[in-house]
Amino acid sequence: MRKLLLNLHLCAGLIAGVFLILSGVTGSFMVFEDEIDRALNPQMTWVTPGEKRLTLTEMKSGLEKKYPGRAVVAFLISPRNDIAWEAGLQSKAPGAGAPLNVAFNPFTGDVLGTGSDHNNFVGYVHSFHLRLMMGDAGSLLVSLAAVLLLVLSLSGVVLWWPRRLLTVNWRSQIKQLNFELHQTLGIYLSLFLMIFAITALVIHWENGATRLANRITNSVDVPPFPRVQPWSANAVALSPDRLLSIAESAAPGAHATWILLSANPVRIAMKYPEDRTPSGRTNLFIDAYTGDIVFHLNSRSGPLGFRMVKLWNREIHTGDIGGLPTRILACVTSLMLPVMAVTGPLIWWNRRRQQVS
Repeated sequence: MRKLLLNLHLCAGLIAGVFLILSGVTGSFMVFEDEIDRALNPQMTWVTPGEKRLTLTEMKSGLEKKYPGRAVVAFLISPRNDIAWEAGLQSKAPGAGAPLNVAFNPFTGDVLGTGSDHNNFVGYVHSFHLRLMMGDAGSLLVSLAAVLLLVLSLSGVVLWWPRRLLTVNWRSQIKQLNFELHQTLGIYLSLFLMIFAITALVIHWENGATRLANRITNSVDVPPFPRVQPWSANAVALSPDRLLSIAESAAPGAHATWILLSANPVRIAMKYPEDRTPSGRTNLFIDAYTGDIVFHLNSRSGPLGFRMVKLWNREIHTGDIGGLPTRILACVTSLMLPVMAVTGPLIWWNRRRQQVS
């Protein structure tokens, strides 16, 4: 049985090794992706706060004057006064392409740069971590690597048990040092690697995980988001500021993170202080003509299954759940994953060479 488990551990490590190295390196970047992105794009990030921020209506009007023929369809709202906002402007011409994304000062309306000026290194890393920049096929490969990581972490604990190494003798010969490093790191990291693997699988198979969580917790299913309709040419819509005020009244204590104005009902994402996901998991759809809330999914009062999968799982996977200490822990653990992926095959290679000689 032990020999079978050892072969399983070895095969899983050899198959998943390259993917685990890539996932570990990119994952360590993603823990601090906002900070890295701001460091790479300081000219599009930092602003000097003024006495009073412009209203959304003033921002929208000013941007549309700067870019004639385009309409503001989205606002990305910064969590801090010294960080720029972003807006998406869609061409009014039929069959227009992707929106023009701009960063601007919310106090003056000055445009700081467009998407073509933005260093999107973090975006590429994010896409690579999730899908290897290969779409659905890459997403499946990442999911399978997560399955193998779970197998490795579970089987590694069993294989560690006879020797139960807890320290490394740094004066050992290189082969023995490699073995001790793999065993010792493996047992200390095993729990965290299991968590990485399980939470990654939940992220990649989110719909199935949600159904399972609902069944386990006896939670109701979250209804689908309402269908949006194109703007009516004759009706007069409420101002973005009025729509934002309605959302803030419906979710007191939460702040808006983005507003989607491209269709009716208008969608507004909100975030409570305890919600550590980037954009928040509270969503409201508001009829732009009447101000009626047609859909409200709240991260505080939503079904338990929804919060487990959509909120807490993501916070655990990225290390955001405990703030800076757990983010640092997640970053360090991610960087140790390539070490495990290299030292494991080296143990096999050294033993194979010894058997041959």
